[in-house]
Amino acid sequence: MAKTKSLLYGFAIGTIITGATALLSAPKSGKDVRQDIRNGAAKLKGSVSKMKQNSITLREKVMFISKEGKDAFKQASADLKKDISHWKEEVQPNMEHIQEGVKEIQGTIEETKSTVAK
Repeated sequence: MAKTKSLLYGFAIGTIITGATALLSAPKSGKDVRQDIRNGAAKLKGSVSKMKQNSITLREKVMFISKEGKDAFKQASADLKKDISHWKEEVQPNMEHIQEGVKEIQGTIEETKSTVAK
């Protein structure tokens, strides 16, 4: 935010100095110079006002996007936890069945070893 403020101040000061230099070095009457200064000041005021409004709008959009991103992340995280839990529930019976099969195979191997050893 400080960088933005510095940038705006620098832009405003640079515009004022440039405008004043251009106006004072131009071959015009005092009345014309004063009118040009008023016109330039009005334009500058309008530009600064527009920049301020744009920065407020940008800030609001960034805050909205940030909030939406947080909400989406929370939802995705909850969905992922739910999916993992559901997957574990589906896999658990299969794992038990596989473990029983492994025990049967181990028993068969032990029996085969005993038979071959005799």
